[in-house]
Amino acid sequence: MAVYPCTCVSDMSKRRKPAALAYDYEAAYDKNIEDLKEEQILQMIRARRPACVYATKEIRSGDRLEVEIYPEFARGQSAQIPTQAQREKQRRAQRDLNERNSRKHCERLIEANFGAGDLWITLTYQDEELPADMDEALKNMQNFVRRVNRIRKRKSLPNAKYIYVTEGIEGGRFHHHLVMDGALDSETVEATWKKGRRNQIRRLDPDDDGLTGMAKYITKEKKKKCQKRYTPSKGLKQPEERVNHYKFRHKDVHEMARDAAAIEPAMEKRYAQAGYRFRAAEVRYNEFNGRFYVYARLHRTDQQESTSKLLRSRHEAGALPKPAGTRGRKKYSAVKHKRQ
Repeated sequence: MAVYPCTCVSDMSKRRKPAALAYDYEAAYDKNIEDLKEEQILQMIRARRPACVYATKEIRSGDRLEVEIYPEFARGQSAQIPTQAQREKQRRAQRDLNERNSRKHCERLIEANFGAGDLWITLTYQDEELPADMDEALKNMQNFVRRVNRIRKRKSLPNAKYIYVTEGIEGGRFHHHLVMDGALDSETVEATWKKGRRNQIRRLDPDDDGLTGMAKYITKEKKKKCQKRYTPSKGLKQPEERVNHYKFRHKDVHEMARDAAAIEPAMEKRYAQAGYRFRAAEVRYNEFNGRFYVYARLHRTDQQESTSKLLRSRHEAGALPKPAGTRGRKKYSAVKHKRQ
């Protein structure tokens, strides 16, 4: 993700630090450290280099936590920023939307706003209903959502929360992946789509990775010539970002660069108390300045309790009907999840 002048909350806001230079750190550190031999990594670590600070960005999306550790450079250290990152930043500034960051943001919105019992839908087209282009396909989905919301209104339900991904080839086939809150029964939702019959609809059932697998599937990198757009509803909860400069220091980053097995205990040491468990990680580097970038993904393990809170909040807001036989403030049991 490109770093722009930071608007997220800083844990060190009371301490004045030199303003960090904005650069695309993901583009800068583009080589996987697994391609290096141990001696090459040690040479990079031991080399004398100008001082820098490793920043830690924490991105929370529902039960998912992503940790990005990257070098920050103060004004006057621009020579330390890899030139390809500077060029990449200039190119990306000319575009309104970056495909990679768009996919990531879509995944995070799904994790932050949906859970067990919500709907995952794939909508297709009959041959005679195929849209001519992306604009027509998007218009079809807008009309579909309006019809769904009219039905929900008649049932005293709020407008749907959703994210849909539209993909296809102009002059070819289009289809839509849709994630929607589960307040309206699946049969009614499916029947509202009039342009195809070979649709798929199922209730979400998070695993130990939450909804990461599903989110990655529907946001996967588009194939050549394929067009892809994602559209979120209004009012979705946004991922929470926080940057600090004290959780991981140079020695921590160097240890993780030397030994991938050190990443899991380093992450759980700092986040296990909050209920997070390590799921995946990678370390990248750049030959230009010999610095490292660490990415880790964790997931909150108390899914059952978090699901209960999600369901209770929706019942209280009137977005889901109360189960039959439930009275007063009785707590609703959480949906059981599959375990890997």
